[in-house]
Amino acid sequence: MNHSNYFFIKLLFIACFLAFSLFPFSVLKAQTDDTPIIQDPLLEIETVPSISSLDVEDTLSLAEVYEVIYQYHPLIQKAKLIPALAIQDIRKARGMFDPTVMGEWTEKQYKETDYYQKQLVELKVPTILGFDLKAGYENNSGVYLNNEATVPSEGLFYAGIELPLLRNLIFDERRATLRKAQVFAEMAQAEQQKEINKLFFAVAKAYWEWNASYESLKVAEEGIEVAEFRFKSVKGAYQYGKYRAIDTTEALMELQKRKVERLQALVDFEKTRLALSGHVWSEDGEALFIKPTIAPSSMGSQIEKFDLQSMLATAAEFHPELVKQNFKLNTLKIDRKLYQYSLIPQLDLSYKPILYPRTADNLALQEDYKFGLRLYAPLFLRKERASFAMAKIKIRQQELDLNFTQRDIQIGVEQAYIQVNRLAQMVELQRKNATNALVLRDGEQTLFELGSSNVFMINYRERYYLDAKQKLIQLEMKYAKAKAELLWNAGQNEFVDLRNQD
Repeated sequence: MNHSNYFFIKLLFIACFLAFSLFPFSVLKAQTDDTPIIQDPLLEIETVPSISSLDVEDTLSLAEVYEVIYQYHPLIQKAKLIPALAIQDIRKARGMFDPTVMGEWTEKQYKETDYYQKQLVELKVPTILGFDLKAGYENNSGVYLNNEATVPSEGLFYAGIELPLLRNLIFDERRATLRKAQVFAEMAQAEQQKEINKLFFAVAKAYWEWNASYESLKVAEEGIEVAEFRFKSVKGAYQYGKYRAIDTTEALMELQKRKVERLQALVDFEKTRLALSGHVWSEDGEALFIKPTIAPSSMGSQIEKFDLQSMLATAAEFHPELVKQNFKLNTLKIDRKLYQYSLIPQLDLSYKPILYPRTADNLALQEDYKFGLRLYAPLFLRKERASFAMAKIKIRQQELDLNFTQRDIQIGVEQAYIQVNRLAQMVELQRKNATNALVLRDGEQTLFELGSSNVFMINYRERYYLDAKQKLIQLEMKYAKAKAELLWNAGQNEFVDLRNQD
């Protein structure tokens, strides 16, 4: 090797040495007292909103949310009107049994001749037993009056009965309509409960998402507080030569990363708060918003034990959808019964004794009367037989729908039950995992303070601990939502239970 090559290699070695020696000072340049450590104002601690800046005034439990929603939510108010509508259907059906008064006055005058003058007043009283009571007054006069309409000058009173002897004796359309209206009223109660359960399930999911976002925000705040303290400590120790300049950069990067995570947590908190606010209304029907200074409560998220067989039995008996399906089947059976009796010939009897008014306060009962029989019998009964056959087919279809719904609800309850139990186990394990992660973090912190660890390791341990807490929050949210889903699948809601706990 000649002298010139040796000199060139020596210069290259000196240049590399100087570059590596000066690199820490270039890194530290952005961290001196004269130059701000963080140039972007969005990353300044004071400009990033936090829980402490929200000044939490009070907490809002799920039971309190349910109470407000049950009192004032428009969908609940709408659901409460369903039974009232059904009651009016019953009133309408009962109107077919209302007594009626009919009056008729007809006369004819032609070329100064009184052809006829007819007066008729009749009271009809339908009964729930199938027959009708009738009473009336008839007075007719005139030159060309039909002989059949001739009555004494003082008129005639009559009272009697119209009685079906075959068809409509045991069951008729009026009684069928009333019975179906009564069944529909009971079905309306189930429909009301179904709508309430559906809304409460949606509210429960929104509430626990709000709760989880709030808890996640607190964890992010905790992470920033520790990272900020560590950055300041590492920076101060570096000035005394305890840490390298690159350690301060790593501590700064961790702080910035956690600030980004806190901003995302704030976004999630605001979004979930507004989502839950969409269910909150005032007594006057005005939309309300949950204030940012109101925090959620964890009441209702505790681990509970459920009995699967009890849940299945409750769902089979009280699930609103099954109750509706059963009532619908009952209405179809009412139609089948009506069409079955329509296969019988119609034979109606009418009997009206005739009363002669002698004085204003005395009616003379004579042996005069009106009597009649009316027969109606279709020869082929095609309409009646088709209606009866269609009723039986519809009943079979409804029975199949009912069986399918029962099976679907049973599977839904079992799936939700499995999910609740498995999530409960996951929550317990994750709590232990978070506890152990805290032990590791604290141990690493002790080593760090003794100089036996570094910034990378303490950040790693702390990151694992924070992630474990965030995962625990998510699992607790999933468990709380799974409980609400289990009750919803069983046809229940948490409103009464949580109100008692509160």
